[in-house]
Amino acid sequence: MDGLLQISPGLIIWTLVNFGLYLLILAKFGYKPLRTALERREQTIADALRSAELARAEAQRLLANADEQRKRAHAEMVELLRDARHQAERIVAKAAEEGERVKQDKLREAEREIERMIADARASLQREVAELALQATQKLLAQHLDGEQHRRLIEQSLAQLERAN
Repeated sequence: MDGLLQISPGLIIWTLVNFGLYLLILAKFGYKPLRTALERREQTIADALRSAELARAEAQRLLANADEQRKRAHAEMVELLRDARHQAERIVAKAAEEGERVKQDKLREAEREIERMIADARASLQREVAELALQATQKLLAQHLDGEQHRRLIEQSLAQLERAN
């Protein structure tokens, strides 16, 4: 076991020479490709970061644009609703005015019809009264009446007049 833990100066030298040669070969042939690969990787990461930043800026722009469009659409919707409400109010007011006009026309027409019917009834009543008066006069002229006959004749005329109405 003592042989395994001994320090051999020749082995240390050869190990250092080998390690130095390995570093020299690595520096000569591996450093440049490794550095180029690292620079490419660094460039790719930088490009990805720039792309991500541009995409973020574009996304923010699109988001702001979408928000603006949403606000405009909302404002247009509010305006359309306001216009629709005003138009509905105008239609209701117009319908109410038209209804009132039709009602007034019907009332005037009914009043004219009632006045015509009253005038017709008066004219008919005047004709009947005139006819009854004429009949009573004819009866009076045809007979000489005493007080009792005169009273009966008036009562008969009044009864005929009541039946006519």
